Amino acid sequence: MKRWVLVLTERGSDREGKRRRIAALFVVLGGLIGSFGVGSVLASDPIGYGVPVWPFADTVDRAENALLSQVVPAVRSGAALDHAGVEVLRRTQAYGSAFWTLKLEVDGETRCREVAVGLTVSSRRVDC
Repeated sequence: MKRWVLVLTERGSDREGKRRRIAALFVVLGGLIGSFGVGSVLASDPIGYGVPVWPFADTVDRAENALLSQVVPAVRSGAALDHAGVEVLRRTQAYGSAFWTLKLEVDGETRCREVAVGLTVSSRRVDC
């Protein structure tokens, strides 16, 4: 007794599958390149961008962030700053905000940062 099995297959090339794999590869590569670009920007000034955490910030960046958090109340109140390791280079009042340029001694490194205190606190790294 013979049994016949009918098999239905779709004939043609596998171009559509290849296109999907290539498109997926480009999406993955684009994601990797994009995340590398964003990560390198965030690592350039992690405190200024608000991400003083690993993998963007090293130990000196985290120490600088801790020092700035101690300095901000004095900048808000406009009081004299008598914190060890912090020197005020310049003070400016404009647009309802206080702009202070600070020279910080953090873990043996000298860093300068301009701090703007208004409704929010922001800062950016500047040259000494």
